[in-house]
This record gives sequence, structure tokens and C-alpha cells, in this order.
Amino acid sequence: MISGMLYNCLQKELETTRMSCRDYMLDYGSFRTRDYKTTQEFLDAKYKHLESFIGHVGKNAFMEYPIYFDYGFNTYLGDNFYSNYNLTILDVSIVRIGNNVKCGPNVSILTPTHPVDPTLRYDQLENALPVTVGNGVWLCGSCTILGGVTVGDGSIVAAGAVVNKDVPPNTVVAGVPARVVKQLEPRDPNFDTMAVLKQYGMGYID
Repeated sequence: MISGMLYNCLQKELETTRMSCRDYMLDYGSFRTRDYKTTQEFLDAKYKHLESFIGHVGKNAFMEYPIYFDYGFNTYLGDNFYSNYNLTILDVSIVRIGNNVKCGPNVSILTPTHPVDPTLRYDQLENALPVTVGNGVWLCGSCTILGGVTVGDGSIVAAGAVVNKDVPPNTVVAGVPARVVKQLEPRDPNFDTMAVLKQYGMGYID
């Protein structure tokens, strides 16, 4: 799968692996704060559970439930990762996410794709391309990152954007397909994220 070559997505072994991942995802939603003496114990338990099925989980990573993965073990999360509700990562290929990355609700990272030739699709063939999200990136609500894309360090993907090509570092991209609408100066204290995104009709960004 991770080679980018065509493969049959309905192979028995792959189906079984995906089913197992679904069990882990459902179990993640079963944790209850009332079952723990402290909030920290609750967070530690959820973190440990993520480590049990995700390829790598950095320090202080947290995901709001529900979460959706194809396999889990092809995803690598950096330190201080946070995702709001309904994060979807179809990690047929490798997904690498850097440190200090934030995701709004309903963010989708989709590595798989399907042949243009319908006869190949009839045979359940697909392939996948990796995704890399750099350090300090903000993926705003309901944006979509497609396979083969690298999002550069410090960039912002506006709400609802569909990213089908690489995003340069320290830029804001918006729209369908996404395009650069702003070049950022790292650590610019005067940069108004909301103002820029509203200018391009992307006012909801959490």
C-alpha cells in the first residue's frame, strides 16, 4: 500500500486489520472522566490507548472523539498535537504530522485514490500517496488534505479548503482547490488570522 502501487483494498488481511482498527477507535470513545480520580489520569489513559494502535504519538497529543483511521499504524503524530471532533485520517499510505499541529473539527487527511480507468475500479484496485504536515500547522475546520501533499511549517489551511498540491511554509491557503492567499511572517505579532480568512470568505476557522 505505502509503495504507491495498485493493490486490492478488499484483501482479507487488510479487511481484518481495518476492522481491528475500528475496535480501537470505538474503545477510545469509551473512556469516562468519572472512572478516574484526576483529569490527568483520564488523559494519560486516553494517550496510552492511542499509543496502542497509532504508529507514533508525540508528547501531550490529544484527540477529541470521534476519530477515524483506516489502519492507525501508518500515522505518526508529533508533540502537542490536538484535533477537534471528527478527525479522519485514511492512512493507507504514511501520514506524518509535525509538532504543535492543531486541527479543527471535521478535518480529513486522505491518502488513498482510485484509478481513472473504471475497469480497474471494478476489481477493487486503488493506490495511495503519503501526506506530510509540517510543524506548527493549523488545519482549520472541514478542510481536506489529499494524498501526495506536503503542508509546509507554520502554514494555515482555511476552513473548507481542499489541498491538492504542496503548501509552502508560512502561508495561508484557502478555497477549492486551495491557493495561497497570504504570506506569513513567522512570529508576526500584528498578524490577524481572522481578518485574513474572513477576507476570503473563510470566517469559521476553528
